[in-house]
Amino acid sequence: MPNKEYLYYLIKLGKLYYVNESCRNVKRKEISSYEFTNDELVSFPFDTQSIAKQTADECGGYIVVRNATFEDYIREGERWSKYIDYKEKHVWKLYNVK
Repeated sequence: MPNKEYLYYLIKLGKLYYVNESCRNVKRKEISSYEFTNDELVSFPFDTQSIAKQTADECGGYIVVRNATFEDYIREGERWSKYIDYKEKHVWKLYNVK
């Protein structure tokens, strides 16, 4: 499987890439917070197109398709995980109140 081509999906909003989402309820309203970065290497790699599309629709972005070996896909996920753990600079948040 390491050499097989593997499709995964990223979300873009202008020049920014989706990193993370959090939700909470405040006074009976659901508030979603979306985090973005300008560094594609630490963006969240979705493995399911329908979930990527749904998330993109919710935050106003669009999906982009990437090809990689399975090992490269795993490395993308590891970079994202380290980024989340250390919260590097250059993160933008978009809030959506429903």
